[in-house]
Amino acid sequence: MTLSILSLSNTFGQPAIRPDTGTLIKDVDRTGYGTLVIHNNWRMDTVAVLADQDIKPLIAVYIQAKGSLNITEIDDGNYNLYFTIGNLWNPEKRIFDNVFGYYRYNMPLIFETSEIDNEIEYSIYELDLYEAKGSNFVPDYFEFPDLR
Repeated sequence: MTLSILSLSNTFGQPAIRPDTGTLIKDVDRTGYGTLVIHNNWRMDTVAVLADQDIKPLIAVYIQAKGSLNITEIDDGNYNLYFTIGNLWNPEKRIFDNVFGYYRYNMPLIFETSEIDNEIEYSIYELDLYEAKGSNFVPDYFEFPDLR
């Protein structure tokens, strides 16, 4: 499944020192089969957050501009997906010092695993984040997960 997501159209420079793509900011023990692939085609860094239905962040990962990442071993369940974009990542506060936006994908990502004829089938989601004038986000108010 490919999902397209809106970005800001302005260009902002990135600092010289920032976390590598794949740096885990928050994580839980994972033993599932689910996979989430994110391609950050934005010109800004992002932090992707997979949260439960209570907005508790389970997995938060840093993705540099133009970077891609596979998050594996996601347990079965319904998750909300959030992004924040910006620069000057502050590791103590676990936020960008310069935040350019917060986003939430409006539909939950449902990860399911089943065994059919001795083969395991599991959910794989692939997202392409890119700069566009349109979006599959509906503007609304939402709470962004607290990464502290």
